Amino acid sequence: MTNYLVRLECVAQLGAADDPRAALSADFDAIAEALFDLDDVHDQDLTADLSTGTLTFSIGVDADDEPGALDRALGAVRTALHVAGRGTPGWEQHYRMLRQEVGEAPLGAL
Repeated sequence: MTNYLVRLECVAQLGAADDPRAALSADFDAIAEALFDLDDVHDQDLTADLSTGTLTFSIGVDADDEPGALDRALGAVRTALHVAGRGTPGWEQHYRMLRQEVGEAPLGAL
């Protein structure tokens, strides 16, 4: 197994709320808490750009290869969104993926 650092960037599709930034801000704490409670990933981090509705998940995973690392990280994101009360079922309707980065973590970085 190799240690990978995966970064997933997505935009929350918040619909016609009066203030989408307020909705994302309220969701952020619940999503972050759920992400940090996950046991099968490490070095989790979550940032948000409230002006664009963009969430950036950084997640350390152990996997055999890059596709496996991406699969594990996507599963972690989906789990965090689900636990926070957002996303599933049909989670891809609420969050549009912008960018995915997968790379081996440098020695000593995690």
